[in-house]
Amino acid sequence: MSIGKGQESGGRMTTKRKIAAIAILMILCLAAGGGTLAWYLREDVKQAQTDGAEVMAPYNLYLMNPNGRDSLKFAVGNLHPGEVKHTVICVSNRVPEDYEGADNMSELVKDSEFNYELQLVHTENLAVDYAVYPLKQYEMPSQGVLPPGAILMEGDEPSYRQYYWMKEASQMRGTDNTEKMVKEVFGDEDTADVVNIGEYLFFGNEDMNLAYSNGTYEYDYYLIEVTWQDISDFDIYKKETDLVYVMVNAKQPRPTEK
Repeated sequence: MSIGKGQESGGRMTTKRKIAAIAILMILCLAAGGGTLAWYLREDVKQAQTDGAEVMAPYNLYLMNPNGRDSLKFAVGNLHPGEVKHTVICVSNRVPEDYEGADNMSELVKDSEFNYELQLVHTENLAVDYAVYPLKQYEMPSQGVLPPGAILMEGDEPSYRQYYWMKEASQMRGTDNTEKMVKEVFGDEDTADVVNIGEYLFFGNEDMNLAYSNGTYEYDYYLIEVTWQDISDFDIYKKETDLVYVMVNAKQPRPTEK
């Protein structure tokens, strides 16, 4: 396979070729669940730029049935030495206002309970590390004093004025599927000259599930934290940008013995 290895004169790979390798691998991430590449190409309100905000309003991903999937992408750039970037993701079984599918989806959601998997895929243009933390929700203190590290959400949701969130002490431990994904695309071909193969991290555990309960939908919040690696040559990254892709795939719950 030649995709991702074509080069211009002088040994520099074209932008199109750089993107090709990761784009193909992205297709495979969704292909297992029947997804397409439409989310990768479209320009819509789901795309986020993390510049200029420490913690932004959550970017919502919706899973409304055991076969559901959703995805988004955002860009990370203009990082400075010692700086940390945050992006908040909310995974919910609520039916979004702009939903155009089945008329009875609201009723179907109320009868559905399922697990899900979160996938974090990113390019490697920047010398940064990515970590995913669960966020835990707390009621606003009556005295109005928030603890150190409290996170306030921006937006019109009433709950954003009633609650604050705290990052769990330990980051989520994902499975690095990069080697597996590269193998599926390139086989035994040498990939030493391929740029931006990317890194593919999959997260899933028994606590990652959605269910309609007590008349309310469920909302799970995650914090994606981006930090510089311990390097000194920051200048070479000034014009670089990482693309980050977040995907969620619903999964049938594991059977329980009775």
